[in-house]
Amino acid sequence: MQEMDSMFGSTGTPWGGWQVWAPLAVVCAAAVLTPSAQAARLALVIGNAAYPDSPLKNPVNDAQDVASKLTSLGFKVEKVENLRKSQIGRTVSGFASRIRPGDEVVVFYAGHGLQVKGVNYLPAVDADIQTEDDVPLNSLSVNALMDRLEEAKAGVKLVFLDACRNNPYARAFRSASRGLARVEGAPSGTLILFATRPGSVAADGTGRNGLYTSQLLRFMGTPGLNVESMHKKVAAEVETASRGAQEPWTEGSLKGDFYFNLVVIQPPAPPVDAEQQAWEAAQRVNTLRAYEAYLNQYPQGKFAPAARVMVAGLSPAPTPVPVPAPVPPAPRPAPTPTPAPAPAPTVPVQGQTARECVQNTCFEMVAIPAGTFQMGSPDTENDRESYEGPVHTVNVQGFWMGKTEVTQGLWKAVMGSNPSHFSSCGDTCPVEKVSWDDAQKFIKKLNGVTGKKYRLPSEAEWEYAARAGTKTRWSFGDQESQLGEYAWYYRNSDSKTHPVGQNKPNPWGLQDMHGNVWEWVQDRWYNNYDGAPTDGSAWEAGDFSGRGLRGGSWGSSARGTRAANRINNTPGDRSYFNGFRLARTN
Repeated sequence: MQEMDSMFGSTGTPWGGWQVWAPLAVVCAAAVLTPSAQAARLALVIGNAAYPDSPLKNPVNDAQDVASKLTSLGFKVEKVENLRKSQIGRTVSGFASRIRPGDEVVVFYAGHGLQVKGVNYLPAVDADIQTEDDVPLNSLSVNALMDRLEEAKAGVKLVFLDACRNNPYARAFRSASRGLARVEGAPSGTLILFATRPGSVAADGTGRNGLYTSQLLRFMGTPGLNVESMHKKVAAEVETASRGAQEPWTEGSLKGDFYFNLVVIQPPAPPVDAEQQAWEAAQRVNTLRAYEAYLNQYPQGKFAPAARVMVAGLSPAPTPVPVPAPVPPAPRPAPTPTPAPAPAPTVPVQGQTARECVQNTCFEMVAIPAGTFQMGSPDTENDRESYEGPVHTVNVQGFWMGKTEVTQGLWKAVMGSNPSHFSSCGDTCPVEKVSWDDAQKFIKKLNGVTGKKYRLPSEAEWEYAARAGTKTRWSFGDQESQLGEYAWYYRNSDSKTHPVGQNKPNPWGLQDMHGNVWEWVQDRWYNNYDGAPTDGSAWEAGDFSGRGLRGGSWGSSARGTRAANRINNTPGDRSYFNGFRLARTN
């Protein structure tokens, strides 16, 4: 029933050291990272299959194969098969005791998993669970595991959970939930990688390995592929093989890139694009003459429209031509003055746009008309999640919404820095790696510069603007085959962001509402819309720290880019999937 492979002899809980690698050094066609003497590569691999009442076929195979793969990649691995409840404490404690500050740690688990009150548990094979209250005493808590890794000050913490099978104890629970729950507030430098989305179920598989683990084994050793990019490839293959029924998911973030295979193949240099270089040179100089020079050379170039906008913004106002003063007519009695009517309040009118510039970096706001809509997704919508409902009526006042996401150029003009992971994408690409807190600081500074009252949109405003009067999965309809015309997502993004405004707009003229980067909204996170405001305002009540994100990103599946889809993260989280879009009331 049990097997433990030790790299350290007969200790009760075997562990091992691993190598952390320094920055890349290019040698001919390949770059090899040099080892650090102060860090180690450690892995704990658990496969639970021998449950008396609900045995599983693949977890032990999964654990054996993942352990072999990690060993081949330089990890010292502890493997535990069919973990019993008496082993939980000493296994975790022993593993954590061997971690040194800065070490890179991988934990892989395959087996049954369940959630109770939003907390994830990995039950022992001999768990005696009659009620929900028995779960913590018979299971490994994912939260407790992460806490131990954090206390040990591991530098990189990766937790793989192929544990989203149906809950075998659901009948004994007061409130049975499918799959695992989201992990809120993961410690810094922790990435949790799920076999499928929270609240969904993964199949055990018909071959030697589960579907998720088989793809993990396929891509884990790819040279020069960081873990986030690797997992996106895994997710794409799993979702395709399962026909959309299983979509791997991640929570948390790392502080830098992590590679399983430390040999990085140097890609060939891309061909020189003369027009691209001319445009970038004009942007660096950022003068009227520079943009005119670009237009003289490339009058029909791909950046010509943007260059003409910059020329118009930088051109001086024409000097008025003096005219002779007219001879005044004979005086007449002054008419009785009529009081001028009071100016009408500024009300956004559909189709109207407004342009604002900060240090020659301009952005557009689009008028969103007042109206009423049905917020959320109905039970009949494909790929919907329970937290997208219940559908409810919301009355939204007119407001202004950014035509695109905030760009790196605008962020630099306001903040004087660029936090983006994809900074080489350029000033017209969306800013990312910004937290909700960062967005608030940016908006405060922008308002001080412009004298306006910019803000984040509420979640209701965001969905109202994204739908633009439609009731379908996306603003253009229900057919995923058209999504690539409107969104950058995992099928067409090449694992990176793209310049804003390249795809088709929605019916109200907004672009990139689907994909490119997730967009922060003002609201706190709630697991459903029960009690949500119906006037379009942000839902700020309560003490839950999570903040909402909408729209999907370059790494999202089609499901993640739907108008009703929503996720959340801690307000301090900085991920290269996340950016934001501006709103203002007048």
